Amino acid sequence: MIEKKIKFGLFSWADLTVKDTTPLKAFYKEIFGWKEHPVDMKDEEGAYQDFAMMADETTPVGGICHQRGVNHNIPSQWIMYVSVENVETTLQKCLQLGGELIHGNKKKDGAYGFVIVKDPQGHIFGFGNM
Repeated sequence: MIEKKIKFGLFSWADLTVKDTTPLKAFYKEIFGWKEHPVDMKDEEGAYQDFAMMADETTPVGGICHQRGVNHNIPSQWIMYVSVENVETTLQKCLQLGGELIHGNKKKDGAYGFVIVKDPQGHIFGFGNM
């Protein structure tokens, strides 16, 4: 089980979204000693797995995800995520200050769980209930 203490305003997660996770997952496992924790996914093409990468059995460091399904339009680069208390409020503030919504992942209740945005100078990052 992955447990994590959340502190708002800190970078708390990173994802790399790519066409093929296999070679990059192996690369990061080899250079950093990370372990993989499969995350079952499904899209119109069928079932597949994304991966939470772990420093050890209980310490997540980030994810390596396929660029398909809910992640089909996410840029192929490491994206850092900041934990926030309220995604909707933070998103509105971001947009008012010149940010741009790139991708949003909504929960079953219709609220955003996390978003990926571009700052006014074009830098991409995410935030959510991480």
